[in-house]
Amino acid sequence: MRAIKAHFDGKSIKLPKQRKQLAPGEVLVIFNSAASTEEDRASWLKAQAAAFAKVWNNDEDSIYDTL
Repeated sequence: MRAIKAHFDGKSIKLPKQRKQLAPGEVLVIFNSAASTEEDRASWLKAQAAAFAKVWNNDEDSIYDTL
């Protein structure tokens, strides 16, 4: 998994030129807007928690639950 800072121009997500050579795969998009309200942030956090729960709740990662 990699984190890459990109820009959304209102129509598409623009990756930095040096990152366009990445192999195809699934993408998780998280928007960070300075104009968002506290309610917006709470909604995004709730949606992100559900998405991350799907990724992290598995037998392989359960070892970290005991640390």
